[in-house]
Amino acid sequence: MDIDKLVNEVIPPCDYQHRNGFNNKPIIDKLSENEKLLLENVLIQKLKSEIEKDIDTLIVETLAYLKSRQALPTLYHLLEISDIDEVKLEIAAHIFEVNQDEKMVEIAIDCFNKIAKRTDAYHVYAVSGAFNYLTKFKNEKIKKLIKEYSSHPDYLISYNAKKALGA
Repeated sequence: MDIDKLVNEVIPPCDYQHRNGFNNKPIIDKLSENEKLLLENVLIQKLKSEIEKDIDTLIVETLAYLKSRQALPTLYHLLEISDIDEVKLEIAAHIFEVNQDEKMVEIAIDCFNKIAKRTDAYHVYAVSGAFNYLTKFKNEKIKKLIKEYSSHPDYLISYNAKKALGA
């Protein structure tokens, strides 16, 4: 098996052309346990080497899908150094996905509240997208928070909150 080829298949270039509609789960599901372990190790190293750059959240998501406990120290470090609330929310959701660390719930709520308070042009899309990560928590506090937004005056926000609640 060519590990570089596999990594490029599982983590394509970070642009619209390569990532729009992309789902690496079917590729991962076909791998043997040994191949998954090898992929996990390479992705952790890749994440560590890119810490000073933008965080590729597809790698974070993939490691969570692999339930990589080995990646947790790196993920916690990324969570600590990230200054972008959307990225922090996503990392917290994926950490929770791996180990159900309840501290991630509070971090997610804090990040979401900061995103929701923004007034920039991207605000509506950031809030709407954040619901996708909040739903990973399966937690009553998170569910209550999402429910508060189901009657938001902005249609897109209320629609996505209802969709996140399964309504």
